[in-house]
Amino acid sequence: MNTTNATNATNAVNAVNAADRSGQPLPARVRRALFTGDHAVEAGLNWSQQEIWALIAKSAPHDHVYNVVEEFRVPAAARPTEDECVDALSFFLSRHEALRSVFPEGPDGRVVQRVLTEGYMPVEFVDTPTTDGGETEALKAFFATRRFAFADELPQRLVLLVTNGRVWGGVYVFSHMAVDWYALQHLADEVTRYFRNGRTLPPLPAGTQTSAGLAAWQESPAGIRKRDRTLAHVTSLYRDRRPLALPPAVVDLPDEAAYRQAALRSHAAHHAAARIAEDTGLSVAAVLVGATSLLLRDLTGSDRVDLHLTSSQRFGRDSRTTVATLMQETYFSVDLADADLPQAVRRSWLSAITAFQNSGCDADSMNRLLAELGDGPDAPLRFPYCVNDRRTLPADTAVRRDLSAAGMLPRTTLTWLPVTEQEPFYLIVDDGEGDGEPGGAYLEFSLTCDIRHVTEAGMETFLRRLEHSLVTLADSDRDRDRDSDRDLVPDPDSAPAP
Repeated sequence: MNTTNATNATNAVNAVNAADRSGQPLPARVRRALFTGDHAVEAGLNWSQQEIWALIAKSAPHDHVYNVVEEFRVPAAARPTEDECVDALSFFLSRHEALRSVFPEGPDGRVVQRVLTEGYMPVEFVDTPTTDGGETEALKAFFATRRFAFADELPQRLVLLVTNGRVWGGVYVFSHMAVDWYALQHLADEVTRYFRNGRTLPPLPAGTQTSAGLAAWQESPAGIRKRDRTLAHVTSLYRDRRPLALPPAVVDLPDEAAYRQAALRSHAAHHAAARIAEDTGLSVAAVLVGATSLLLRDLTGSDRVDLHLTSSQRFGRDSRTTVATLMQETYFSVDLADADLPQAVRRSWLSAITAFQNSGCDADSMNRLLAELGDGPDAPLRFPYCVNDRRTLPADTAVRRDLSAAGMLPRTTLTWLPVTEQEPFYLIVDDGEGDGEPGGAYLEFSLTCDIRHVTEAGMETFLRRLEHSLVTLADSDRDRDRDSDRDLVPDPDSAPAP
């Protein structure tokens, strides 16, 4: 583990040096963040890790696509010293089992999770002449294609950038084997509170779930009952029919040339979805799934829409703040015959609740069932449409009802991105804070498609129709509310004389 981490850190420095505009090597130091744990643990993978591991194995040697690589900056007033950063890393490595776990093969050849009781994580400190951030792009580009050595490497890497003895930013990498998006959000919140509270945090609440503990529970009678309930749910949906199919192929392309990825960033959709959620009393997630499902009905001509959704699996107090990967695919199906968008939102909400209540299963059992429902192990039941809602911002507490969603449409941008996952239809929903202006927050819809079935023009049309459907409904409700308010104000010309 230690040798692998140190080699990656050294290579990362070389990447920064190669990108330094002055042509001069940047001073760098590798330091060790030591950690200790209460006990050693070795357990099988939990169900979420099993799903991730299957994706990693399938995509090898390109499994780096399942890493999370991001840059970050530290506010000028809060920049720590190197020693403070090393101490912080030691604190969090010791605090969270997932951050000090490796994934070797067990005696039976299956991958296991092994929680270490002691060790260290090498962290790279790179001295930079300024804080303009020119080095971060080189680091992100370097890490974006680097695989983890799962058997002996900790599941995260870190390079910190230093100017005048203070850390002002850096780049981190996490493997999805250790954390999911919610875990990263919670960890970021903890790091912020750690530095604000004098470099300390209260102990984790008693009973906080761990990845290894969850794996053990999933093998218990209660876990087996949950597994069987999920299998029964999937069987009830697809015993007599196949999931929604892709449209017929329109072009013939080799696999390596068949995928495109587009991203539509929309302030208008963010405002519209929040407005619709407020008006319906449902969640923004339900609004987005309903709108997506309705468009898929129109795209395919099928009233029944089937999706793979992602369930956070963070329903209990003991798991809401767990730093681990807990996400599970869940099986969603909704009948949208004769539905308009408000009806699609309500029906999708009910179907999603059913799906989430019946989610959670080990990979082997689900694979056997999908083979039985399909045409065997080589042709199992497949679900080509996937939606992953990765939004992290808290829901709006109050929507600006005076704003027109359509008025924000000129700020919408659509870009084509490098393909990160070869999926037939994969919609990811992210969000962002925006620029601080009214309506500054935005939604970003990233759509990956197999263009043999959904062309590039079709992808753009789908994204823009998704935005348009939300905006149209939100503004029609806004206009109706405004007209109703106007009706409540007496017309002075028709008012009776005093």
